[in-house]
Amino acid sequence: MSARFRAATAADAAQIASMMERYVDCPWTEAQVKAEIENENALFFVADLGGKTIGFLSGVCAADECEISDIAVEDQYRRRKIGTSLFNLLLSGARARGVRSTFLLVRADNTPAKNLYEKLGFNAVGERKGYYNGTDAVIMRREI
Repeated sequence: MSARFRAATAADAAQIASMMERYVDCPWTEAQVKAEIENENALFFVADLGGKTIGFLSGVCAADECEISDIAVEDQYRRRKIGTSLFNLLLSGARARGVRSTFLLVRADNTPAKNLYEKLGFNAVGERKGYYNGTDAVIMRREI
């Protein structure tokens, strides 16, 4: 069985919030996830496997930019192109909205994530010292 990639719905909020608890430095509550899914400026996608959310990616578009908010893929499904597929959906959706560039922040010590973002065409353009509870963040950008 392979994952199905689709826009997130309010019904996905509980599973996404649960994943955030495990994988995101500043997790959102279920209510915050639901509000973001319903935000007209947001792009929010999930990877679904048999009714279980195994990955998600969210971003918020403003003017001609999109800020990638959060991404996570369950440990046992990593290195299977799920993150890449989610990014492709988001970038396509952003492009359709007239977005010209996307950016994100990543922990400086998160080498696997930085490698993925570089493969997707993101380049380091700056940093924020101590952004993640004392750990630096790398700002990465990609034109689309």
